[in-house]
Amino acid sequence: MIRKKLKITALLSLAISVNSFSIDVYTPKAPPSIPMLTMKDEVKIHYYRDVHIEIIPKIIKNQDGIYVIPTNLGENLKKKGLELKLLGVTSQGLISIISNQKIDNIKGLDGKNILIGAQGSSPDIISKFLFKKNNISPKITYRSTPEVAKLMILQKGDNAVLPEPMATLVLEKNPELIRSIVYKDEWEKVTSLSGIPQVGLYTTSRYNKTHSKEIEKFIDEYKKNLKDLRKDPNKFIDLAQVNFNINLSDSGYEESIKYMNLSLIDGKKGDKLVKEYIKILGENR
Repeated sequence: MIRKKLKITALLSLAISVNSFSIDVYTPKAPPSIPMLTMKDEVKIHYYRDVHIEIIPKIIKNQDGIYVIPTNLGENLKKKGLELKLLGVTSQGLISIISNQKIDNIKGLDGKNILIGAQGSSPDIISKFLFKKNNISPKITYRSTPEVAKLMILQKGDNAVLPEPMATLVLEKNPELIRSIVYKDEWEKVTSLSGIPQVGLYTTSRYNKTHSKEIEKFIDEYKKNLKDLRKDPNKFIDLAQVNFNINLSDSGYEESIKYMNLSLIDGKKGDKLVKEYIKILGENR
């Protein structure tokens, strides 16, 4: 009997060791981290605010871990000689324009005032690309993203470029505002890509080699959680409420998830997608 119990215990321990893993992930409090929120035993999430101050130094030092960063930044760091590996694209576009009055299409923004958070950020770069492709010249004012959101809620701005879940939060706080433009839709009209691969999972080449099995398990778990999120978002919404603390209702989160376009496109397909994205942005600056 004792031997049988020991055998069962050993098998359980083996099963746990085979299926478990431990990885440090550095991410902003943003949509791509939502599928990770249920991996509390496998992933240690480190939230950051400023990628340039908090994350780039870690990458330069070749610090172990996975980094959720804009793909244009990741590819630029690779271009400068840093040994980074793209593990996958985590969103196909999560930006909208919120307006205080109806706009029929993006050309209706020509000459209009528009708020954008952080000059040189992905939303800024993508906005300028779409404005150029549509031959329009909105009057841009830069503020931090929280400032942009606050100004729109108070109706002190005409139009604003906002990512999820902030865009939906602003609409919830002020129902008189309108989601006038969805960037993913506009992107598909002027490029050959079916989405905007603006956010990715990166790691150092060294970590990718030394922790290949753990990374593979993490990617598999992330994909599984994406499927679960689409089927039943409630568990993930509860965790997002605790971790993000942005005061968005559960129904608001459910609406926001529709516009997050979360994905995990890895391997050669992910590499090709990001290369095309960077090429498109580079050719149209």
